[in-house]
Amino acid sequence: MTTLRRIGSMGITKVAEMDGMALPADLIFPNATPEIVARARAALDARFIAPDADLLHWSFHSFVVQTGGRTILIDTCHGNDKQRPHPVEYAHMLKTDYLGNLGCAGFRVEDIDLVLCTHLHIDHVGWNTRLDNGRWVPTFPNAKYLMTRLDYERYGSISPDDHEGAIGYWSFQDSVLPVMAAGQAELVETDHVIDRELDDGVWLEGAPGHTPGSVLIHAKNAHGHAVFSGDVIHHPIQLVEPSLAIAGEYNAAMARQTRNNVLESCADSGALLLPAHFPAPTAAHVVDGPGGLRFDFDRE
Repeated sequence: MTTLRRIGSMGITKVAEMDGMALPADLIFPNATPEIVARARAALDARFIAPDADLLHWSFHSFVVQTGGRTILIDTCHGNDKQRPHPVEYAHMLKTDYLGNLGCAGFRVEDIDLVLCTHLHIDHVGWNTRLDNGRWVPTFPNAKYLMTRLDYERYGSISPDDHEGAIGYWSFQDSVLPVMAAGQAELVETDHVIDRELDDGVWLEGAPGHTPGSVLIHAKNAHGHAVFSGDVIHHPIQLVEPSLAIAGEYNAAMARQTRNNVLESCADSGALLLPAHFPAPTAAHVVDGPGGLRFDFDRE
Protein backbone atom coordinates (compact mmCIF):
# COMPACT_ATOMS: atom_id res chain seq x y z
CA MET A 1 0.00 0.00 0.00
CA THR A 2 1.42 3.35 -1.00
CA THR A 3 0.16 6.88 -0.91
CA LEU A 4 -2.44 7.19 -3.65
CA ARG A 5 -2.20 10.94 -3.94
CA ARG A 6 -0.62 13.97 -2.32
CA ILE A 7 -2.42 17.30 -2.41
CA GLY A 8 0.00 19.77 -0.94
CA SER A 9 0.65 18.59 2.62
CA MET A 10 -2.34 16.22 2.55
CA GLY A 11 -1.68 12.54 1.96
CA ILE A 12 -4.35 10.12 0.72
CA THR A 13 -3.75 6.36 1.01
CA LYS A 14 -6.07 3.58 -0.16
CA VAL A 15 -6.21 0.53 2.09
CA ALA A 16 -7.89 -2.44 0.43
CA GLU A 17 -9.92 -5.12 2.12
CA MET A 18 -10.83 -6.91 -1.14
CA ASP A 19 -9.85 -5.64 -4.59
CA GLY A 20 -10.89 -6.95 -7.99
CA MET A 21 -13.93 -9.00 -6.94
CA ALA A 22 -16.01 -9.93 -9.99
CA LEU A 23 -19.79 -9.88 -9.50
CA PRO A 24 -22.61 -10.37 -12.03
CA ALA A 25 -23.85 -7.00 -13.24
CA ASP A 26 -27.51 -7.84 -12.66
CA LEU A 27 -26.82 -9.06 -9.11
CA ILE A 28 -25.76 -5.56 -8.11
CA PHE A 29 -27.87 -3.59 -10.58
CA PRO A 30 -31.12 -5.53 -11.15
CA ASN A 31 -31.98 -3.37 -14.18
CA ALA A 32 -28.63 -4.03 -15.91
CA THR A 33 -29.63 -5.67 -19.19
CA PRO A 34 -27.11 -7.39 -21.50
CA GLU A 35 -27.50 -4.44 -23.88
CA ILE A 36 -26.53 -1.94 -21.14
CA VAL A 37 -23.55 -4.06 -20.14
CA ALA A 38 -22.44 -4.28 -23.79
CA ARG A 39 -22.52 -0.47 -24.09
CA ALA A 40 -20.50 -0.20 -20.90
CA ARG A 41 -17.97 -2.74 -22.14
CA ALA A 42 -17.39 -0.58 -25.23
CA ALA A 43 -16.84 2.52 -23.08
CA LEU A 44 -14.80 0.99 -20.24
CA ASP A 45 -11.89 -1.43 -20.16
CA ALA A 46 -11.06 -4.75 -18.54
CA ARG A 47 -10.11 -3.12 -15.25
CA PHE A 48 -13.79 -2.46 -14.63
CA ILE A 49 -15.76 -4.98 -16.68
CA ALA A 50 -14.91 -8.46 -17.93
CA PRO A 51 -14.33 -8.56 -21.71
CA ASP A 52 -16.11 -11.88 -22.17
CA ALA A 53 -18.82 -12.01 -19.48
CA ASP A 54 -21.36 -9.71 -17.83
CA LEU A 55 -19.19 -9.33 -14.76
CA LEU A 56 -18.23 -6.06 -13.09
CA HIS A 57 -15.03 -5.67 -11.09
CA TRP A 58 -15.25 -4.15 -7.61
CA SER A 59 -13.02 -2.99 -4.81
CA PHE A 60 -13.80 -2.66 -1.12
CA HIS A 61 -11.39 -0.25 0.48
CA SER A 62 -10.87 2.57 2.95
CA PHE A 63 -9.03 5.83 2.54
CA VAL A 64 -6.61 7.23 5.10
CA VAL A 65 -6.27 11.00 4.92
CA GLN A 66 -3.44 12.76 6.73
CA THR A 67 -4.15 16.45 7.04
CA GLY A 68 -4.07 19.19 9.63
CA GLY A 69 -2.22 16.98 12.09
CA ARG A 70 -4.98 14.35 11.98
CA THR A 71 -5.03 10.81 10.65
CA ILE A 72 -8.55 10.19 9.34
CA LEU A 73 -9.93 6.83 8.22
CA ILE A 74 -12.85 7.03 5.77
CA ASP A 75 -15.18 3.99 5.70
CA THR A 76 -14.16 0.68 7.23
CA CYS A 77 -15.30 -2.03 4.79
CA HIS A 78 -16.91 -5.32 5.97
CA GLY A 79 -14.90 -6.48 8.96
CA ASN A 80 -14.12 -10.05 9.96
CA ASP A 81 -16.17 -12.68 11.79
CA LYS A 82 -19.52 -11.02 11.08
CA GLN A 83 -22.65 -12.98 10.35
CA ARG A 84 -24.41 -11.75 7.23
CA PRO A 85 -27.64 -13.12 5.74
CA HIS A 86 -29.08 -13.42 2.23
CA PRO A 87 -28.58 -11.60 -0.13
CA VAL A 88 -25.14 -10.55 1.14
CA GLU A 89 -23.80 -13.99 2.03
CA TYR A 90 -20.55 -13.11 0.26
CA ALA A 91 -19.67 -11.10 3.39
CA HIS A 92 -20.56 -13.86 5.88
CA MET A 93 -17.76 -14.54 8.39
CA LEU A 94 -15.02 -12.99 6.27
CA LYS A 95 -11.37 -13.52 7.17
CA THR A 96 -9.42 -10.79 5.41
CA ASP A 97 -6.07 -9.21 6.28
CA TYR A 98 -7.42 -5.67 6.30
CA LEU A 99 -5.53 -4.73 9.47
CA GLY A 100 -2.36 -6.19 7.98
CA ASN A 101 -2.90 -4.07 4.89
CA LEU A 102 -3.39 -1.03 7.10
CA GLY A 103 -0.09 -1.85 8.80
CA CYS A 104 1.68 -2.28 5.46
CA ALA A 105 0.46 1.21 4.56
CA GLY A 106 2.26 2.49 7.66
CA PHE A 107 -0.65 2.88 10.09
CA ARG A 108 -1.34 1.21 13.41
CA VAL A 109 -4.88 1.06 14.75
CA GLU A 110 -3.71 3.41 17.51
CA ASP A 111 -2.71 6.03 14.91
CA ILE A 112 -6.26 6.71 13.72
CA ASP A 113 -7.68 9.90 15.24
CA LEU A 114 -10.99 10.04 13.43
CA VAL A 115 -13.18 7.45 11.69
CA LEU A 116 -15.70 8.90 9.23
CA CYS A 117 -18.53 6.73 7.91
CA THR A 118 -20.06 8.05 4.69
CA HIS A 119 -23.11 5.90 5.52
CA LEU A 120 -24.02 2.93 7.69
CA HIS A 121 -24.13 -0.06 5.31
CA ILE A 122 -22.30 -3.31 6.02
CA ASP A 123 -19.32 -2.59 3.77
CA HIS A 124 -18.63 0.85 5.25
CA VAL A 125 -18.74 0.17 9.00
CA GLY A 126 -17.45 -3.38 9.44
CA TRP A 127 -13.99 -2.67 10.80
CA ASN A 128 -15.43 -0.16 13.23
CA THR A 129 -15.26 -3.13 15.58
CA ARG A 130 -13.35 -6.37 16.02
CA LEU A 131 -14.11 -9.50 18.00
CA ASP A 132 -12.23 -9.70 21.32
CA ASN A 133 -12.98 -12.64 23.65
CA GLY A 134 -16.48 -12.93 22.27
CA ARG A 135 -17.25 -9.20 22.47
CA TRP A 136 -17.35 -6.53 19.77
CA VAL A 137 -14.95 -3.74 20.72
CA PRO A 138 -13.83 -0.61 18.81
CA THR A 139 -10.97 -1.47 16.47
CA PHE A 140 -9.42 2.00 16.73
CA PRO A 141 -8.98 2.71 20.44
CA ASN A 142 -7.97 6.37 20.15
CA ALA A 143 -10.45 7.40 17.48
CA LYS A 144 -13.63 9.39 17.56
CA TYR A 145 -16.17 7.83 15.18
CA LEU A 146 -18.47 10.24 13.34
CA MET A 147 -21.71 9.03 11.77
CA THR A 148 -24.77 10.92 10.68
CA ARG A 149 -27.78 11.16 12.93
CA LEU A 150 -30.11 10.43 10.00
CA ASP A 151 -28.48 7.08 9.25
CA TYR A 152 -28.18 6.19 12.93
CA GLU A 153 -31.90 6.75 13.41
CA ARG A 154 -32.74 4.87 10.21
CA TYR A 155 -30.76 1.71 10.97
CA GLY A 156 -31.55 1.83 14.66
CA SER A 157 -35.23 1.49 13.84
CA ILE A 158 -35.50 -0.94 10.90
CA SER A 159 -36.18 -4.65 11.25
CA PRO A 160 -34.01 -7.39 9.72
CA ASP A 161 -36.84 -8.08 7.26
CA ASP A 162 -36.87 -4.52 5.88
CA HIS A 163 -35.69 -4.22 2.25
CA GLU A 164 -32.50 -2.59 3.62
CA GLY A 165 -32.24 -4.97 6.55
CA ALA A 166 -29.46 -7.20 5.24
CA ILE A 167 -27.21 -4.24 4.49
CA GLY A 168 -28.12 -2.14 7.52
CA TYR A 169 -29.70 -4.00 10.42
CA TRP A 170 -27.04 -6.56 11.29
CA SER A 171 -24.06 -4.26 10.89
CA PHE A 172 -25.79 -1.70 13.11
CA GLN A 173 -25.87 -4.30 15.88
CA ASP A 174 -22.26 -5.46 15.69
CA SER A 175 -20.41 -2.50 14.14
CA VAL A 176 -22.22 0.65 15.30
CA LEU A 177 -23.86 0.05 18.68
CA PRO A 178 -20.65 -1.26 20.34
CA VAL A 179 -18.82 1.95 19.35
CA MET A 180 -21.64 4.00 20.79
CA ALA A 181 -21.60 1.93 24.00
CA ALA A 182 -17.85 2.52 24.31
CA GLY A 183 -18.40 6.29 24.23
CA GLN A 184 -16.37 6.76 21.04
CA ALA A 185 -19.18 7.65 18.63
CA GLU A 186 -20.56 11.09 17.86
CA LEU A 187 -23.73 11.66 15.86
CA VAL A 188 -23.45 14.61 13.49
CA GLU A 189 -25.60 16.39 10.94
CA THR A 190 -24.93 15.94 7.24
CA ASP A 191 -23.32 19.41 6.96
CA HIS A 192 -20.89 18.83 9.83
CA VAL A 193 -17.62 20.77 9.67
CA ILE A 194 -14.55 19.05 11.05
CA ASP A 195 -12.07 21.78 10.26
CA ARG A 196 -12.58 24.65 7.86
CA GLU A 197 -11.08 28.06 7.18
CA LEU A 198 -12.44 29.82 4.12
CA ASP A 199 -12.57 26.95 1.58
CA ASP A 200 -9.87 24.78 3.15
CA GLY A 201 -10.33 21.95 5.62
CA VAL A 202 -12.41 18.80 6.00
CA TRP A 203 -16.20 18.85 6.00
CA LEU A 204 -19.28 16.79 5.21
CA GLU A 205 -21.98 17.45 2.63
CA GLY A 206 -25.31 15.67 2.53
CA ALA A 207 -25.70 13.24 -0.38
CA PRO A 208 -29.03 11.49 0.28
CA GLY A 209 -30.61 8.67 -1.65
CA HIS A 210 -28.44 5.60 -1.19
CA THR A 211 -29.24 6.06 2.50
CA PRO A 212 -31.05 9.00 4.10
CA GLY A 213 -27.90 10.23 5.81
CA SER A 214 -25.23 9.51 3.18
CA VAL A 215 -22.55 12.17 2.95
CA LEU A 216 -19.67 13.28 0.81
CA ILE A 217 -16.44 14.01 2.64
CA HIS A 218 -14.51 16.99 1.31
CA ALA A 219 -10.81 17.52 1.98
CA LYS A 220 -9.33 20.67 0.51
CA ASN A 221 -6.32 22.94 0.68
CA ALA A 222 -4.65 25.53 -1.50
CA HIS A 223 -3.26 22.79 -3.76
CA GLY A 224 -6.42 20.86 -4.54
CA HIS A 225 -9.73 19.34 -3.55
CA ALA A 226 -10.63 15.68 -2.93
CA VAL A 227 -14.19 14.39 -2.68
CA PHE A 228 -14.69 11.01 -0.99
CA SER A 229 -18.04 9.95 -2.40
CA GLY A 230 -18.88 6.74 -0.56
CA ASP A 231 -21.66 5.04 -2.51
CA VAL A 232 -22.96 8.07 -4.38
CA ILE A 233 -21.57 6.22 -7.39
CA HIS A 234 -20.75 2.54 -7.11
CA HIS A 235 -19.18 1.67 -10.45
CA PRO A 236 -18.14 3.50 -13.65
CA ILE A 237 -20.98 1.73 -15.50
CA GLN A 238 -23.34 4.23 -13.85
CA LEU A 239 -21.76 7.03 -15.87
CA VAL A 240 -22.44 5.06 -19.04
CA GLU A 241 -26.02 4.30 -17.92
CA PRO A 242 -27.25 6.73 -15.23
CA SER A 243 -30.51 4.81 -14.72
CA LEU A 244 -28.74 1.88 -13.07
CA ALA A 245 -29.82 1.60 -9.44
CA ILE A 246 -28.24 -0.71 -6.92
CA ALA A 247 -30.38 -3.21 -5.05
CA GLY A 248 -31.55 -2.13 -1.60
CA GLU A 249 -31.19 1.61 -1.90
CA TYR A 250 -33.27 3.82 0.37
CA ASN A 251 -34.54 6.02 -2.49
CA ALA A 252 -33.22 5.19 -5.96
CA ALA A 253 -34.64 8.29 -7.67
CA MET A 254 -33.07 10.56 -5.07
CA ALA A 255 -29.79 8.65 -5.33
CA ARG A 256 -29.73 9.17 -9.10
CA GLN A 257 -30.29 12.91 -8.72
CA THR A 258 -27.57 13.14 -6.09
CA ARG A 259 -25.18 11.16 -8.29
CA ASN A 260 -25.80 13.45 -11.26
CA ASN A 261 -25.32 16.54 -9.11
CA VAL A 262 -22.05 15.27 -7.65
CA LEU A 263 -20.58 14.27 -11.01
CA GLU A 264 -21.50 17.62 -12.55
CA SER A 265 -20.08 19.48 -9.56
CA CYS A 266 -16.79 17.57 -9.81
CA ALA A 267 -16.62 18.33 -13.53
CA ASP A 268 -17.17 22.03 -12.85
CA SER A 269 -14.75 22.30 -9.93
CA GLY A 270 -11.99 19.93 -11.04
CA ALA A 271 -12.16 18.10 -7.71
CA LEU A 272 -10.61 14.64 -7.51
CA LEU A 273 -13.32 12.00 -7.03
CA LEU A 274 -12.51 9.04 -4.77
CA PRO A 275 -15.35 6.47 -4.79
CA ALA A 276 -15.55 3.60 -2.32
CA HIS A 277 -15.74 0.73 -4.82
CA PHE A 278 -13.85 1.64 -7.99
CA PRO A 279 -11.02 -0.87 -8.53
CA ALA A 280 -7.57 0.40 -9.40
CA PRO A 281 -7.16 3.01 -10.72
CA THR A 282 -9.54 4.40 -8.13
CA ALA A 283 -9.14 8.18 -8.20
CA ALA A 284 -10.60 10.08 -11.13
CA HIS A 285 -11.39 13.52 -12.42
CA VAL A 286 -14.75 13.99 -14.08
CA VAL A 287 -14.33 15.60 -17.49
CA ASP A 288 -17.09 17.18 -19.55
CA GLY A 289 -16.53 16.76 -23.27
CA PRO A 290 -18.42 16.55 -26.56
CA GLY A 291 -19.75 13.09 -25.69
CA GLY A 292 -20.80 14.06 -22.18
CA LEU A 293 -19.14 13.30 -18.87
CA ARG A 294 -16.30 10.80 -18.66
CA PHE A 295 -13.73 9.69 -16.09
CA ASP A 296 -10.08 10.63 -16.42
CA PHE A 297 -8.46 8.12 -14.10
CA ASP A 298 -5.29 8.67 -12.10
CA ARG A 299 -2.53 6.15 -12.48
CA GLU A 300 -2.28 4.01 -9.35
